[in-house]
Amino acid sequence: MTRRIFRNILLTAVLALLLTSALLVGALYNVYEARISTELRTEADYIVRALDVTQDDLSYFSALKPTSRVTLIAPDGTVLYDSDADEDRMDSHAQRPEVQSALETGIGESTRYSDTLSDMTIYYARRTAAGNVLRIASTRSSVLGIFLDVAPQIIVMLLMVAALSLLIARYSSRQIVQPINDLNLDEPLANDVYDELAPLLSRMDKQYSQIRQQMRDLARAHADMNAIMENMREGLVLIDQDNRILSINGSAAAIFAADSALAEGSDLLTICREAAVLEIVKAAQKGESGDAVLPRDSRTYRIFASPVMREDKVRGVVLLALDISARYAAEASRREFTANVSHELKTPLTSISGYAEIIESGIAKQEDVPVFAGKIRAEAKRLVALVNDILELSRLDEKQGLGAKEFVPLLPMLNALADTFDPIAQEKGVALAVEGCNATVEGYPVLLRELFHNLIDNAIKYTPSGGKVTVQLAQEGGRVCCTVQDTGIGIPEKHQAHVFERFYRVDKSHSRQTGGGSPAGSTGLGLAIVKHVAEVHQAQVKLESKPQEGTAVSVVF
Repeated sequence: MTRRIFRNILLTAVLALLLTSALLVGALYNVYEARISTELRTEADYIVRALDVTQDDLSYFSALKPTSRVTLIAPDGTVLYDSDADEDRMDSHAQRPEVQSALETGIGESTRYSDTLSDMTIYYARRTAAGNVLRIASTRSSVLGIFLDVAPQIIVMLLMVAALSLLIARYSSRQIVQPINDLNLDEPLANDVYDELAPLLSRMDKQYSQIRQQMRDLARAHADMNAIMENMREGLVLIDQDNRILSINGSAAAIFAADSALAEGSDLLTICREAAVLEIVKAAQKGESGDAVLPRDSRTYRIFASPVMREDKVRGVVLLALDISARYAAEASRREFTANVSHELKTPLTSISGYAEIIESGIAKQEDVPVFAGKIRAEAKRLVALVNDILELSRLDEKQGLGAKEFVPLLPMLNALADTFDPIAQEKGVALAVEGCNATVEGYPVLLRELFHNLIDNAIKYTPSGGKVTVQLAQEGGRVCCTVQDTGIGIPEKHQAHVFERFYRVDKSHSRQTGGGSPAGSTGLGLAIVKHVAEVHQAQVKLESKPQEGTAVSVVF
């Protein structure tokens, strides 16, 4: 803009100078020409009067010293006298326009230019009393000639004006542009500048307000999107068509053991080289969605690859990683549980089938039939208990048919259970005692009774004669803790993390001696039921045990 202003000012000054010079030369020339014409008329009038008085045309010219060229022409065009040339050698002037006009009207005037147009001759003719024509001519420079004569001076003036205009234009352009350069575009309305810029500044302020609002909205949306992506449990990775990572959230970075800041902008191979994942990415880049299973350490993930389409072209790929470890673990647990149930059901059914076959075949003696029938009855009882425990676990897993929660006083429930187990404890030679305060918890009475029933039953079963089982109830800081402690055989440390699993066996031989499939009780599901009932009541189960010293199981509500 500065250059344009500078150029316009300079061009205006030069054009003004040229135009002024041309007009001035033209005006002065008109004055100059009028003055010459007046002088020619005056001089012609003097000479004509003198000729009219003397009546001797030629003799008068011999003494005349004219300032202009004087020519006397006869009516037939013959030159009688010329002050600048030999009249005998001159052509006839009968066809000269000023001569013809003077012969006809008494006065004639004309102007003729030289071949170069730089000189101009003015002719003035008067008819004398003798009938001849007196013509006076004056040759002067034409307008072009005058202009050419003063051209050096004009060029010098142009250079001077150009230099002066250069300085003025530079200063003026800076003065004009400086307020515009100093505009505070962040606050358009705060500028005190040209009035002509007010509509533009108002429009800019309005647009800036809209842009700021849009930027705030975009920043908020971007922050929300980042917050959503970073708080997603699922891993999310955005990849362009060249396999460069555009974005990766924290979950995906943890899954692929990558640094989010370093991963962005790098190739997908820097964080994952699994052939199955690379294959579905390659398929997604061709427009086909796919998925693959990715095992990582102790977790298992399913990776979904989907193409990002725009204008019917694949512009990138979205990878979504879902943690399916729980589902895989549940599937493995289901298979293990099915196998264990099948095994546990097979044992009593085999015994029942065997004893029944002996009785049916008549091999058994009559006195042995009651014994075999008792065996069948005991195995059937064990089978019913196993089925009931399995149904109970299923009900706890699905949390169905639990009834309504109640406020349950635990001390009366524990005393009642102690009265129930007291004959069994005395028969085995184990002391059973209940101690503690009267605490109340909110829960399902039937499930709570079953939880403590299994713990007390387990403690008595694995405590040898002369041992002791203590049920301690305590309340502190809003928490209720019930601990069932025995002085029994204890559980080795390597088995302590697994005793709450279904059908887990610590010592198979000892389990058979106690009449059960595991240390958890007669069915091997007692402690598993304890764990599930505690989870239903949002309680924690803690186990402390040392071999040959005893075991303490605490349930903290």
